[in-house]
Amino acid sequence: MDQAKKKRLEDRGWKIGSASEFLELSPEESTLIEIKLALSLNLN
Repeated sequence: MDQAKKKRLEDRGWKIGSASEFLELSPEESTLIEIKLALSLNLN
């Protein structure tokens, strides 16, 4: 996302962050999800 768009959104009250921040995941939970995703992509 470009800086101008990010600033416009933040000025209007939006918060910019990651899915992990939104879901309040611990680093371990984030890692587990990434591992599961990587494994699922290799099933085909």
